[in-house]
Amino acid sequence: MFINKEIKIIVKYLYFFVLLFCISSCSKEPGESQGGAKQDISEDVIEDATLEDASEDVIEEEVEEDTYSVWTDPCVKCDWYFCGNLDVIWQKQICINNCDIPPTVVYEGTCEEHLECNPAQPILEANIPCTTDDGYPGVKDKLCNKGQIQYTDCKTDCFAEICDLLDNDCDGDIDEGVKNDCGGCGDVPEEVCDYVDNDCDGEIDEGVSNLCGGCGKAPEEVCNGLDDDCDGEIDEGQLNACGKCGPLEDEICDGIDNDCNGLIDEDLIEACSTDCEENLQYCVGGSWICTAKQPKPEICNGLDDDCDGKVDENLDCLCTVQDIGKLLPCKEKPLVCGEGYKTCECADEDCTELQLSECLAICHWFPTIAPPGSTCDPYLGEIKSEECNNHDDNCNDLVDEGLFSLCYSGPPETMYIGICVPGEMTCSKGIWGNYDDNGLFIKKLCLGEVAPAPEDICNGTDTNCDGKIDEDKELEPTDILFIIDLSGSMVEEINAVTTALNQFAAHYSDSEVVKWGLVFTAATGFGSGSLNIQRVVLQTDLVDFETFMTIFSSLGLTLNGGDEQNYDAIYLSIHNLVGAGALPYPISDLFWNSGLGVWSSTGESVPPKEDWDISWRDDAKHVIILFSDEQGQTYLNPPITESILVDMINAADDLAVYVFTSYILTTMGPGSDNYKALTAAGSIGKLYELTMSAIDMYNNLLEILNETACSKE
Repeated sequence: MFINKEIKIIVKYLYFFVLLFCISSCSKEPGESQGGAKQDISEDVIEDATLEDASEDVIEEEVEEDTYSVWTDPCVKCDWYFCGNLDVIWQKQICINNCDIPPTVVYEGTCEEHLECNPAQPILEANIPCTTDDGYPGVKDKLCNKGQIQYTDCKTDCFAEICDLLDNDCDGDIDEGVKNDCGGCGDVPEEVCDYVDNDCDGEIDEGVSNLCGGCGKAPEEVCNGLDDDCDGEIDEGQLNACGKCGPLEDEICDGIDNDCNGLIDEDLIEACSTDCEENLQYCVGGSWICTAKQPKPEICNGLDDDCDGKVDENLDCLCTVQDIGKLLPCKEKPLVCGEGYKTCECADEDCTELQLSECLAICHWFPTIAPPGSTCDPYLGEIKSEECNNHDDNCNDLVDEGLFSLCYSGPPETMYIGICVPGEMTCSKGIWGNYDDNGLFIKKLCLGEVAPAPEDICNGTDTNCDGKIDEDKELEPTDILFIIDLSGSMVEEINAVTTALNQFAAHYSDSEVVKWGLVFTAATGFGSGSLNIQRVVLQTDLVDFETFMTIFSSLGLTLNGGDEQNYDAIYLSIHNLVGAGALPYPISDLFWNSGLGVWSSTGESVPPKEDWDISWRDDAKHVIILFSDEQGQTYLNPPITESILVDMINAADDLAVYVFTSYILTTMGPGSDNYKALTAAGSIGKLYELTMSAIDMYNNLLEILNETACSKE
């Protein structure tokens, strides 16, 4: 039995190895690996006939000993194997117990169609019609990928419609939904002011016409009671402080704020005199108050109180027995305010010593004069005019208020000669002086005084107040050209310029050495044609000052323009100073851009630009003084730019440009169109604030003349 059992075991192992050999060899076709199957037992194909040849004893033994489930036994491994007699798509499942020695087959399934397709055929179907996720028609391919059917992404040459006259989205329509409102490709044309519906929205010139409904700039506001710029407001920015057109009224002594600056009767000062002195009178509450000393009854104080040239006349000023009981006027403590009295009295019972009493009110000395029912306050004196004595003379709880005095530190003979005028001082705590710019009171400070200068400067006035003008200076040949903007917003400023020039004319000694010329911009009413045409006008070529002032003063200017051709005026005026080589555009190559609306007809010059020549002298300095409240503008084509003018000024012979313009332009940082670069070019000029103050204009013009036309002998 033992031998037979060993033989039986040996036979069992031999049979298993033969079975494995058969499985391995029978699963392959000659020379092939059966669809690329792996060469281990788990991936070989097992044919049905192999298990049928297995020993019944072995099977029976396995069956008898099999008390487990092949699906849960950890010793069992199940895999799929190709079925050799069928297509490679077919497979069956075989489970092998690897814990047996040798391993045994415990389960064999039937052949099933396991793969969806034959991996040897990668493309099953090409160019199948499809639709992309974006909805465009396209094609895709049907593939066999590792036995599984898959589809490629839907590919298409179609894309979103663009405006190119092609059917981009393959729907049979061309450029649908992508044409602009005007039926063309690209952006809708921008609306321009030409009375045409450029952007095809059914509206004409919307957003580009001015507030008045025309093309170009809206008219500038002029002080005339009309809404010139069509913004719904009338005369905005043009009315004076009193809400009226024209210059402010002068302040007069009437208790009314005539110039509407919030102050009443301010700065009204005139000379006045009394028997005591000459001084100034001030307007207070609509009435003049003279600050000259008034005569008073003589008192024993060592002063000429009644201003008759005598001191303490007819008074015994010694406190003697004869003086006992005499009342002497006083303004001192303990009296609180006003004027009181004191007397000479005995200091002891025997009256061996005398003394002055306290300063007390008159009712203290004469109780009977007090009104019935009233109580005498001995410390409240009689109200008097305020004096500079650190005492409340008028009993209004203020000390030394409203006290002013004329002062002048120069030689008396120079006062009111030339530029020399007196100043004024005020009283504070019994001291005459004035307050400096920091509000600090300075003793004997004479504010507003103009004293003689050490030497006479060349400014057309007598600065050393000796009755002679510019005696140590001489004028050099200088050509000065004024360019003045006549737009409607310049009314007050032109008045200030005119006043300053008239004041200058009063002191200026006419000379052939200095010549003066005048150019207008934004000028209407000059030349022929519509009054709305705004021209650049050469009003007068370089002439002597008397002729210049005669022309300037007799013009009767109309200021209602709005197109300030300031850059163009400078170009025309200096083109013959720079030479042909430095001239960017010959005058003949320039033409005017005429406006499209009635308010923007900026199209000419007077005379025509080809005839425009300033008679600059070769041996003279050349100066341009521009007055305008607008940024630099050009209406010529090609346009005249700031950089072009800077190059021309630098190339010109001894040319300096001075500009009076609005405050915002004088304070703007570096940049174009604010004239800073023009004044910094050439011989270097200066930028001034354009104001309505004739005094400021006058002083600035004198400064320019001193810088350009004057030199020492």
